[in-house]
Amino acid sequence: MIFDGKAFAREIEVKVKAKVLAMQQKPRIVSVLVGNDPASVLYTKLKKSAAQRCGIDFEVVRLNTLTNEIAKIGAREDVSGVMVQLPIPGLPRGRTPRILEAIPLDKDVDGLRWEESKIMPATVRAVFAILDKIAESQIINSQIFQLGKYIVVGARGVVGRPLVYFLRERGAEVTEVEWDTPRPFDLVAQGEVVISCVGKIGVVTGEMVREGVIAIDVGSPTGDMTQEVYDKASVAVAVPGGVGPVTVASLMANTVDLVL
Repeated sequence: MIFDGKAFAREIEVKVKAKVLAMQQKPRIVSVLVGNDPASVLYTKLKKSAAQRCGIDFEVVRLNTLTNEIAKIGAREDVSGVMVQLPIPGLPRGRTPRILEAIPLDKDVDGLRWEESKIMPATVRAVFAILDKIAESQIINSQIFQLGKYIVVGARGVVGRPLVYFLRERGAEVTEVEWDTPRPFDLVAQGEVVISCVGKIGVVTGEMVREGVIAIDVGSPTGDMTQEVYDKASVAVAVPGGVGPVTVASLMANTVDLVL
């Protein structure tokens, strides 16, 4: 079956909105956007729409000079969370961490500084929420989530690293797979849950996964997994309409958690 991420995202938003309505002051997110990359502009619009549905104020700030201005935004008392839309066009390689250091740890709503803030990145939170939803719905044996073998493809990336960290913190058995991993096909075939976050079309194929796998495709923007993977899966979280919408809703949930 194909997991309906859009419907699940709406469930999360309803819960977030209920919490916001109980607050004396609405949370406010400031999203820093640099340049006019179409994907970044679209994603920012999607986040703003989700915030509006949840009753959260959402402010978009366009900047050319970054570090000092981000720090100023973070210092504002009316701001609950600060995010920077990545990637940043024209930024020299290796400069991104320095830019993100300007985000206050207690306002790191997107979990971009997760190693210090310990705030779960929104995409990682989305994956966890989806796993829990699948277990709750009794589509598969919930013991898989305690005892199963997790395979993370693309484990060194901006999504993969925190995903592996938080899965292991949860007690999961995790195997990391990269382009230079010996015998990657054999490792992926062992996975009861395969999560791919490479951002490369077709990097996970049907012949690599077992029948009945739980396949979670986090590859942006077009997906990492082939249709054959989705067809073999007991549950497939596909692109589009899977992790993406749940990530946006999870960002709203992170915002509320920062305030409460």
